[in-house]
Amino acid sequence: MRAFLRTVTVAIASWATTALLFAACTADSATGRTGQAAPRVGPSVVVPTVAAHAAPASPNPAVAVYQQNGASVVNITSLAVVPTRQGQTVQPQGVGSGFILDTDGRIVTNNHVVQDADQLAVTFQDKTTVPAKLVGRDPDNDLAVIQVDPNATDDQGKSIRDRITPVTLGDSDEVAIGETAIAIGSPLGLQQTVTEGIVSARRDPGDESPLPGQQLDLLGGAIQTDAAINPGNSGGPLFNAEGKVIGVDSAILSQRGGNEGIGFAIPINVVKRVVPELSQNGYYLHPLLGVTTIPLSQLGPAARQELGLAANQNGQLVVNATDGAQQAGIQASSGQITLGGQRIPRGGDVIVAVDGHAVNTGGDLRALIENNKHPGDTVTVTVLRNGQRLDLAVTLGERPQQLQMQPGG
Repeated sequence: MRAFLRTVTVAIASWATTALLFAACTADSATGRTGQAAPRVGPSVVVPTVAAHAAPASPNPAVAVYQQNGASVVNITSLAVVPTRQGQTVQPQGVGSGFILDTDGRIVTNNHVVQDADQLAVTFQDKTTVPAKLVGRDPDNDLAVIQVDPNATDDQGKSIRDRITPVTLGDSDEVAIGETAIAIGSPLGLQQTVTEGIVSARRDPGDESPLPGQQLDLLGGAIQTDAAINPGNSGGPLFNAEGKVIGVDSAILSQRGGNEGIGFAIPINVVKRVVPELSQNGYYLHPLLGVTTIPLSQLGPAARQELGLAANQNGQLVVNATDGAQQAGIQASSGQITLGGQRIPRGGDVIVAVDGHAVNTGGDLRALIENNKHPGDTVTVTVLRNGQRLDLAVTLGERPQQLQMQPGG
């Protein structure tokens, strides 16, 4: 039997007595009884009133954003088919959020909300619940598309088509640090919950966590926000003050597994790139350069000099080359040296740019390939080899698909 009341964990690290938990924000049903439905909870948004003699004031943008978009945000219940002596029964096993993308009933959510589901149910703002089907998912970007039938009917025999109200997508490249951020979702199963904060930061792919060597596994980067995000918010929209979706709430960085003001949303421009392929093909093809690298910044000036590089040289030392990179002639390290007790690869090319853009970190390299290219595209990779700069044309391959996202814990 599948466990209830769990939070899916994607990375765990400890530093002294403090444990940092990078948790995917999905929450499971609070019921453990066979065949018992999860409790339904009504809207929790309270619109403040203005005193009769109070001076006119601008309304909180969260009020307008919720009024405009609340009906576009849905609760998603992951259902498990459980064998019984009498045959089988269906039990809720997890709760997440999502938002309506188009009038055909397609809904965007996180992959980890739906990946283990035998069946899916979508609950609208007015508590109407209908079944949904999985259209496609991309574990690497933690995105999925599900769909309800616009011609489905509620308990009264009325079509749900009028309840299908799509959101308006924004432009995550235009997001500014400090601007208003508003999340709507189902934290801990509490549907139609609104929280407000600001955009705290913009994180690039491969940004390091406070612990050395730990990374936030954000393939397309992330929008960081202090708007309260808790288990169950996963897959829900993050809006700007204009009511446009700028991200998909996906994860939190926490010491105790709950909200501590450090939440992350997948940028909506990643959604714009990935979701059309999920809707058409059921999967997303990721480009593959074909290298394993180590940032020179991890080696230090002395090691760089030992490798014949300038002490301030940046770039990615190629440890292994396969696929298109190998075919293009990119050379991998051929041995190791020991310096200060540290074993260091030597003899490989150092990638310093792709299509003229510097790649100082692994995140830079991944972002340039993942967010701008497709399998079959050709890129110009600039490498340092024996002190000389070489431009090599590499045809990108296709990264093997993950059949399942496997978060830690």
